[in-house]
Amino acid sequence: MRYEARYGAILISGSVVLLVMAVVHPSAIPFGDRGALARMTLVDAVAHTLAILGTWLLLVGQAGFSRMLGLQRTVVVAALVAAALPAAGIVVAAALDGFVIPKIAEQWMDGDDTTRASLQQLIKFCVLVASSLTRIYMLLLAAAILVWSWVVYRDHLSLGLPWVGAVVGLAGIATLFGGPAYINVHELLVLVAGQSVWMVWAGVLMIRKGTTVNSAGDN
Repeated sequence: MRYEARYGAILISGSVVLLVMAVVHPSAIPFGDRGALARMTLVDAVAHTLAILGTWLLLVGQAGFSRMLGLQRTVVVAALVAAALPAAGIVVAAALDGFVIPKIAEQWMDGDDTTRASLQQLIKFCVLVASSLTRIYMLLLAAAILVWSWVVYRDHLSLGLPWVGAVVGLAGIATLFGGPAYINVHELLVLVAGQSVWMVWAGVLMIRKGTTVNSAGDN
């Protein structure tokens, strides 16, 4: 199996992992219910561990996709950098949202009124930072998808993928640019689902290319 097929499988795996993350992501912090908070903390940790894993797999797959399109091209490298640059921010966002905020919420349960007011402000700050980093990542990833789709269109590698990329990329930019400060679970699910469609299609394209070339070489 050529490298395209391996990278394609990784790209699809990362997309699936991120989609699962968006589905299981908790929607709110259950203040006042210690049992519900404990359950949310566990689910939150799992969801954001998947976010980190999925982002890493996606980045590896995107590197392979860029290699297939040609890393000697400036636009391809620019798209890869656009996707990779904010990926580190996603790790920070996942750490804040999945591990730091639940711990602060646990401290809120045991605090007095003054402590609770301070902790609530801290939670809002952490949520704002995590939302901002997520928005930056999704925005630059949408831009990268547009560039990759344009290269695929120019090289006649796929008829449908560029058009899907145009819709997903433009929709992602329109949704994220100038949107509300806090990104909610439903918005995240829609954005991840749309971009996952493109990523899976790109992964299938890579697998087909790698399998076809490998079969031709065997003959």
